[in-house]
Amino acid sequence: MTFLPRSCASWLVLATAAASAGLIGCQVGSTTGDSSPSDDLPGQTDFISGNPNGSPGRDSAEGDGAGAPSTPDSSSAGTGGDPGQDADGGGEAERAITEADIIQVHGGKLYALSQYSGLSIIDISRRDRLNLLGRYQATGLPFEMYLRDGVVYAMFSSWGSYVYDADSATYTYVQTSRIEALDVSEPSDIRQIGSFDLPGSISDSRIVGDVLYAVTFENGACWGCGSEPNTTITSLSVGDPADISVVDQLSYGDPDANSYGWRRSVSVTQDRMYVAGIEWDGTNEGHSTIQVIDISDPEGDLVEGAIVEAVGQIQSRWQMDEHEGVLRVISQPGIWRTDALPGVQTFSVASSEEITALGYTELELPRPETLRSVRFDGAKAYAITAEQTDPLFTIDLSDPEHPAQLGELEMPGWVYHMEPRGDRLLALGFDNAAAEGALHVSLFDVSDLARPTMLERVHFGGDWASFAEDQDRIHKAFTILNDLGTILVPYSGWEYTDDLYGCGSYTSGIQLIDFDLAGGTLTKRGVASARGQSRRAFVHDERLFAVSDEEVATFDISDRDAPAEVTDLALATIINNTVVTGDLVVRLSADWWTSSAELEIVSAADPTRTEPISEFDLSALADAEPGSCYGSGLGNARLFAHGQYVYVLWPSSDWTKTRVAVIDLRDPANPRVASQKELPISGSALYYYGYRVVAAGDSVVQAGSTLVLRSVTDEYYYYDDGSVGPRSHEASLEIIDLSNPRSPAHRSVALPEGAGHTGLQLDGTTVLTSHWVPLPDDASRARFYFDRIDISDPSSPVVRAPINVPGSLLAFDSGSSRLLTMDYEAIAFEATGYEACYSSFPYDAQFVPARPEDWSGPGRCFGTHRTLKLVDVGGTTARLRDESPIDDAVGISQAFVGDGRVFMYSYGSGWVVAEGDGVASSGPGLLVAGGLAEGRIRVATQTSEDIGQGQPLLADGTRLILSTYDPPAIAVLDAADLDELTFERKGELSSYIYQVTLDGDRALCSLGHYGIDVIDLR
Repeated sequence: MTFLPRSCASWLVLATAAASAGLIGCQVGSTTGDSSPSDDLPGQTDFISGNPNGSPGRDSAEGDGAGAPSTPDSSSAGTGGDPGQDADGGGEAERAITEADIIQVHGGKLYALSQYSGLSIIDISRRDRLNLLGRYQATGLPFEMYLRDGVVYAMFSSWGSYVYDADSATYTYVQTSRIEALDVSEPSDIRQIGSFDLPGSISDSRIVGDVLYAVTFENGACWGCGSEPNTTITSLSVGDPADISVVDQLSYGDPDANSYGWRRSVSVTQDRMYVAGIEWDGTNEGHSTIQVIDISDPEGDLVEGAIVEAVGQIQSRWQMDEHEGVLRVISQPGIWRTDALPGVQTFSVASSEEITALGYTELELPRPETLRSVRFDGAKAYAITAEQTDPLFTIDLSDPEHPAQLGELEMPGWVYHMEPRGDRLLALGFDNAAAEGALHVSLFDVSDLARPTMLERVHFGGDWASFAEDQDRIHKAFTILNDLGTILVPYSGWEYTDDLYGCGSYTSGIQLIDFDLAGGTLTKRGVASARGQSRRAFVHDERLFAVSDEEVATFDISDRDAPAEVTDLALATIINNTVVTGDLVVRLSADWWTSSAELEIVSAADPTRTEPISEFDLSALADAEPGSCYGSGLGNARLFAHGQYVYVLWPSSDWTKTRVAVIDLRDPANPRVASQKELPISGSALYYYGYRVVAAGDSVVQAGSTLVLRSVTDEYYYYDDGSVGPRSHEASLEIIDLSNPRSPAHRSVALPEGAGHTGLQLDGTTVLTSHWVPLPDDASRARFYFDRIDISDPSSPVVRAPINVPGSLLAFDSGSSRLLTMDYEAIAFEATGYEACYSSFPYDAQFVPARPEDWSGPGRCFGTHRTLKLVDVGGTTARLRDESPIDDAVGISQAFVGDGRVFMYSYGSGWVVAEGDGVASSGPGLLVAGGLAEGRIRVATQTSEDIGQGQPLLADGTRLILSTYDPPAIAVLDAADLDELTFERKGELSSYIYQVTLDGDRALCSLGHYGIDVIDLR
């Protein structure tokens, strides 16, 4: 972990909120210099504002004059058997039980579901060649799928859609689960031929005959769900994929009084479903209720059966099993840590409606431990409990009326899943204390249930590791290849190095383990490395296929100790940011898991292309840096372009410096480093978020081949009561001249002294910013100054004389030489209580109770009144031209500056109608200011409801680009006519946005692991 100095304290607090707008970090600036020839304006006013750094409770002498007024102080293959049947069922072909999975292999094709890219169909008919035949991208989160007769039944959770209410003439966004029937007979043209929405999230499903049974769960908090937890079993006729129809549906409430809402687990036979999940009554006495559903009707009619009370919690499907007319259940009362003993229950199953108790026994534990996993195998059962060690218990169920605990074996770690193989037992588990690896596969001899023994255990996975699947689905990933005598285990892990920085390496992939059941041996072989979280593995045509959410890769495993990758195909591309240069788009792809970062060069005509023209590995640029693990900040790198060069700026691993690399793209197929340099600039200078003043501008601006950074260092007083106050503030402009790509030049220019500096804006080759200076005799008030720095010659910047203006810089119109500012005035009044105070000033109110610690009574309220002001700017003076007050209930957090328009966003309050010269408050929304060229402030407003709860991304001319969340989408607010603002959603996104880059009328939306979406803004 990297600890930032106090100078970045404010940045650290605000970084998370700023990241959603693509602005993260604490930044800084400082400059002084000669003035330009004077063209003073008549009627100049000496402008004095409220000090944004002011706060109640500090003597004005403290903080080098930057304090506040003196006031009172304020405080599958995985089963190893037939993947098409439950372990507890079998039977006639017409009523065969089929399980879904995220992959299907049929007819020389691989069908793969990725949470990032939806359904991909890949031609695997020719060895060592992977060819993407088609893709189907959906808005929901893929769960699993079935493949039947050229139709994929794909199941999705978190499926969002708008539902129209004719009575209110409004749309409501709701989220459900969904089953889509997709005609995949022509993979290049995948078509939806049927669909059905299901309530809540999918817990599990089965197809029995021509009926698909889906179990969904509403946890009482999901979007559009009922207020109480609810389980629904739906039977769907899928004989005709074009007409998916409900046959029957049963719903029942969750008896969980605490409504934590865990997903259900399901065990299925030809005739019955057993549905149960965690229920907690807030004590160690919690237990699960097993709902029995009769599914014996081949047409899909559902009959509610008996209710079976388990003595403890059902946390996975493996704890319930029906065998030869007997239901067996192993569970443990309570949840998390408990002293209660696990219980073994047996029930006679005469029918789904008639289930009666047969036998019961408690497992005797050597110490209080938690039940971890269970597996039934005919007349035998195995249970694993664990604390630090991991006992395996063997149970004899040959006499269902008298279940008996026979044997016990203690071992380190614990077992997650078990696969019986006659008198052998294969197991997959965890052991974080093992130096050889946090995961393990074990082989047990259970031929004598009274004396189970562990024959072998192999460790792998690095210092910590995990599996992608929960216990209900882990058997689909734990692949046992009996014909090859090999086990394939997909995992994700991390292995730390021995350096001082806690670095490490990603060790995920497919672990190969050879087994010999007769000989009782396991042999650890090699790892087939994978990009992204590994989820499935299988062998086809003498090649190992490794499937993750990000790629499919094949390996030659003729030498199992060293699997050799043969080919790969990306299912998803990580895109963190983009920059456009000429007819190229350069994409930044950085993955924290692998510490990898690269630039991908693609044609601007096809910016979403999965396979780029070329790739350039950026990780090597940071390799020589001490502590350069975890991506070295490259995931948050800033990208700029000029001509045929791309500029990459990112913070050093300890954030004390900034690194710049110039990438030469003159040959797009072979990009290379023209130069790289480490600069003595804090990494926080790359990111900006306003503090105390309305944030406007950026931390970095570009003028051709010149980059200018705003660097700020703040120090604070840390008082005995725990509060923080400003102590000192220094700012500078850091100018990087890249006119010679092979030799970057750096020059630092101090900004005028002050208590704070705003973000940077650019007017041609002039950098614009502002700062404020507290009054010597009254630190609650300050003078603001408008700063201009000419960088037309970056080797010799000219700092013009600061001009006193009323408030902080919002926007400057060079044609009229007018400046729009936000002015600040400290307000204090007697309030009846804290509610009255905070409702008056939602943005920065401070309430000081009349009687210390008594917040229920009256007190004094402190806040800030804000006013938009328009001034004419001369060479050394400014003159007030117009002003428009902002209602005190409006909390403006950030301003986005376009051409003659300033878009101001509030997350605390908002605006609905103009009232005189001010603005009335309502809910969150947008305020749009214009009139700089005309010489009179004009204000328009838009409520949050009108903009779909949109979050501003950037201003472009007279329009604002926003992201909306219901569902993720790009929208535009057009403010060309302030009398008639128009809002239009331009296109939905595959996921939430990281960054947006404009390319004419196209928005290139970087979506992280979900790649890139291109939205037409016309």
